[in-house]
Order: sequence, then C-alpha cells, then structure tokens
Amino acid sequence: MKAAVMWEAGTPFEVRDIEISQPGPGQVSVELRACGICASDLSLTTKFGQPTPVVLGHEGAGVVTATGDGVDTISVGDHVVIVWVPPCGRCAPCRRGDDYLCANRRSSADMRAGNGRVFSPLSVGDKLVHQGMGTSTFAEQTVVPANAVVRIDDDVPFEVAAMMGCAVPTGVGAALRSAKVQPGDDVVVIGCGAVGLNAVMGAVVAGAARVVAVDPMASRRELALSLRATASASFEEFSSSISDMDIVIDAVGAPATVLAAWKAVRRGGTVTVVGAGRPDQVVEIPAYELFHDDKKLTGSFHGGISMHRDLPMLVGLWRNGRLPIERLISGTAGLADINEVVTAQQSGSVVRTILTPGN
Repeated sequence: MKAAVMWEAGTPFEVRDIEISQPGPGQVSVELRACGICASDLSLTTKFGQPTPVVLGHEGAGVVTATGDGVDTISVGDHVVIVWVPPCGRCAPCRRGDDYLCANRRSSADMRAGNGRVFSPLSVGDKLVHQGMGTSTFAEQTVVPANAVVRIDDDVPFEVAAMMGCAVPTGVGAALRSAKVQPGDDVVVIGCGAVGLNAVMGAVVAGAARVVAVDPMASRRELALSLRATASASFEEFSSSISDMDIVIDAVGAPATVLAAWKAVRRGGTVTVVGAGRPDQVVEIPAYELFHDDKKLTGSFHGGISMHRDLPMLVGLWRNGRLPIERLISGTAGLADINEVVTAQQSGSVVRTILTPGN
C-alpha cells in the first residue's frame, strides 16, 4: 500500500509502497478515505520525540475492510472515525468516565520510553516503521485495535468525518466540556486554526454572549466572524485592550498566550489551554494571583471528549447546521501531494486541506 513516510525528524514525507500486516485478534483493518493534517502531527518528531521512520496522522475516517478474531463490535463495511485515544475501559480514568485520558493508550513513543509496549503493523522490508500515535492515517490503510474506531453514519462525508477525529472534538470540546461555557458568557479564543475555529463554534453552540477571535492573520479572523464570532482582534490588540472576560480558550499553548489569557480573564474566570505547548516551556503565574483572584487554569486534552460517547452529539450538531465543518475545508488532495498541503497549512493560507489516500 502507499503511505507517507517520514524517515528523519522534521523532514519532508516520502510517499512510497510499504507493507502492512493483517489484523490480529481484537484488531480491524481500515481503508482510509480521508485524513486531515493536524499541527501536532508535524511537531511529534521535533517537539515530542516521536521515533522515526514513522507514518504519522491521527485525524482520519474510512471503511472497515477486515476484522480479527474476537471482534464483535464493528463489522466489515462500517464507516468509522479513527480514535487516537482508544479507551481500555479498565484504568481509573476510563472507570470514572474520562476515557480520553486513558492510562493505557498506545503510543509509538513507548519504544523511546523503553516500556516495550510497541506495536506497529507497518514495515519496509525487515525494517519496522512506527505507527504514529497508534493510528498512521497518512496511508491508504491502517490496522488498529477495535476500540480505536467508532462507527459513524454512512451519510456523513468522509472529509467531515475525518475532521471529527481531532479538530472538531478538540475545539468544540474545549468550549463545551473543558471550559464549560455557559449561556451569556464572554469568551475569547486565542488562535484561529482548525482547533481554535472549532472552539469558536463550540462557544457559539453553548450560547456565549460575546465570542472574540484572536489571531495574527486577518483572513483567519474574518473566517471566525463568518462562523458567528462577535468580534476579532490581533494578539497585540487583545493583550492591550481586552479584559474581564469570563473564559479565555488558548488554542496556541505558548507561555506568552497563556499569560495573556490569564491577564484577560476576570476574577473567578477560567483559562482553558487546549494548545499543545512544548515540553520544555514553563508558564510563571504569581502565586498571590492564584489565591487572590480565584481564577481557574485548566488543561484540555482532546477537548475532554469521549469519542465513543460524544460522536453522535457532534454529528447531530453538524447535521443541524450548528457546526458548519465544511467551512473549514479548503479542498481535497491526493496523498502524493502531502508535502504541498503541509506547506499551505503551515503558511496559514488554508485551515484544512483533506487528503484522500485512495485517490
């Protein structure tokens, strides 16, 4: 099958033939029909130590083509979204309903950590190719555990379904689940990439009175306004003139944006950080302010969304026009064009161009 392989950290992808194993017990094979390129895919090898060679990608959707022994929850022909945090159902987070924080989720970085739990169905000759985030959606096919897919209605376009794999639940969930936006709240979203724009839509769905979209690019701010943000600002304008907000959602995660969010939120307000900061970056907040201002600083991993529980809710919001996900998709491209798509997304000229690996 064809896959986009990154041979060394941060280098361009090579689209080439590689081998993929058949699904074993408890696994399924998925023919990928659409996948998105998330910013975190591009930083895994450079910021988070993902070993190479690797096939990256975690935002994808497709059709189940084979199932291994013991799989009775999914069938051949089912349309599915790939789940990059497959819940084990047994650990403490899963038992308390926080399965997006599953303590036993697979990671190809396990080899780096030396815990010996590495599985990858991918290889080139006798050389193992890592399965990035345990999903590897930058390929024509993938093999994952049965709990790493969730059924989606057949009428949902694969391009929309792919966005449901990460950008939509992470952004919408940051507003609805993590920040818990309430009707009438004044909300700021910092960063209007795919996740930030979905956070804007989530705040609108939650009934926020004001939604201010902050981004350095005028085109991104205009898109946020078309998605029913009530105002927009550059980061400099936000830092100098916006304050006393109920909630600030930071979809960037850099120390400067976290601190700006902290200053802009009112006493008793909430800062929710959904952007993935670098492991070596530190945010310093005065201890007195933590006490005196009674502000809340929360993280938001995967938007606090349980895919197996919450995907029908997200699909329902899309189906009724409240999550116009198609507005974030500039078009589609074949897998062979992945490097050009990466360049366009990194430049900010597009939000998402969806790859269609089978074309």
